[in-house]
Amino acid sequence: MLKDIVVSAGLPYLTYLFLSSHGVSTVVALAVGAIFPIGSIVIAFVRSRRIQAIGILTLAATLASVITSLYFNSPYLALAKGSLITGCVGLVFGLSLFAKRPLIFYLKSSDAEGRARAEELWQTAPQFRKAMRVITTVWCVGLMCEAGLRLVLIPLLPIDVFLPVSEVMWIACFALLMAWSYRYGRRKTAEGRVSSS
Repeated sequence: MLKDIVVSAGLPYLTYLFLSSHGVSTVVALAVGAIFPIGSIVIAFVRSRRIQAIGILTLAATLASVITSLYFNSPYLALAKGSLITGCVGLVFGLSLFAKRPLIFYLKSSDAEGRARAEELWQTAPQFRKAMRVITTVWCVGLMCEAGLRLVLIPLLPIDVFLPVSEVMWIACFALLMAWSYRYGRRKTAEGRVSSS
């Protein structure tokens, strides 16, 4: 997590500060800083030989942001990258509510035993299905709101202030959603045990 913050936030920020202080235009300085998160995603793919959906989404949003910001010479478009990523992820969460199982169901467990237990609960416990849908909905709304708020802040804050604020907002949003999901899930699990006893 710390490495991701350094590569995705710290290095681009320092690159922007360094280049802009040496007379490089804002858009170019932001675009050069985007090399670090792009490189991190490519290296992770080469090492693992696995394509991850979030990695592809982040890479696509970053490349789209860099290309459009350079083409239109727009710092706003360069800074909108984070909102594009979290907004798209939030949209995926929302769209998954129309699938057989919402996205949070698949993210709940990474091992085979956990997935089997989740599948059993999905088949037998209506409160579990409801909890999965509620958590997915909250993640959708939370991510979309965070993305929208960042878009609103772009023209209101100086770039050297917006960049760290943007990263803090993303980390805080993610941490709050994780903490809420954990507490809500534990509470619903306890309620399910009481009602079944």
